[in-house]
Amino acid sequence: MNNYNNSPYKEIPEELKNDYTMGGKIPVFDWYADSSKKEGVEWNEALIREYVRRFTPANIKVNREGPSPYGPEVCKNLLMAFESNNIINKNVAVVGSETPWIEAVLINLQNKVTTIEYNVPNCEYNNLQCRDYFEFFEKNSNTFDAIITFSSIEHSGLGRYGDPLDPNGDIKAMECVHANLVDNGLVIWGAPVGKDALSWNVHRVYGENRLPLVFSKFEELQWYGRNKEDLLSQPLADRGYQPVVVLRKTVVKKGF
Repeated sequence: MNNYNNSPYKEIPEELKNDYTMGGKIPVFDWYADSSKKEGVEWNEALIREYVRRFTPANIKVNREGPSPYGPEVCKNLLMAFESNNIINKNVAVVGSETPWIEAVLINLQNKVTTIEYNVPNCEYNNLQCRDYFEFFEKNSNTFDAIITFSSIEHSGLGRYGDPLDPNGDIKAMECVHANLVDNGLVIWGAPVGKDALSWNVHRVYGENRLPLVFSKFEELQWYGRNKEDLLSQPLADRGYQPVVVLRKTVVKKGF
């Protein structure tokens, strides 16, 4: 039995296409990348200190944080979500992180931060630890007050980052997020939203078919950047705008 661990794959295995496209509902675009980290990732103290120096709330509010992967609008949207929902002095996790810019914002808000990654960075810094997705996150529960995942979930299960192929990897990742949160814990979520699409193997675009599946265990509280209705009405494309969405963990009440 193939466990599809030999990622990245340039093409979707034929026997998985139906599941990846939800029975043909999701069109596929060609867009390949190998972002697996074979030699490890180093987050030394000097690197993190520089991010913490730059990504203060004061700097972000006046566009002085300097270069960031997604630009000043996303920084402001994330900061508004953190401050509006009191993600301050909490135990939080960041799921999926190539550079510690989100971690820096959270550290500046006095949070204790854990980064969750497939390719775990080597890191030693006060209030920041890094843990393995498969060895820690999949086996953990009821730990974090809030979990931030920005531009991460849409990659889960596509193999781009060296993870095993799994057509439902993104849904399973959100189930892990749900399990790791305390009751009524918050998720700050970002991923491309538009018409449903799969750009193999780079990312998914979430639309009317797949977005409800990744949000199925959460209550939507706020959208920052652009509203949901506007994004879902955009033309089909191989990419999409990434809003910042605040979700709350829903808890199924047990009967007597």
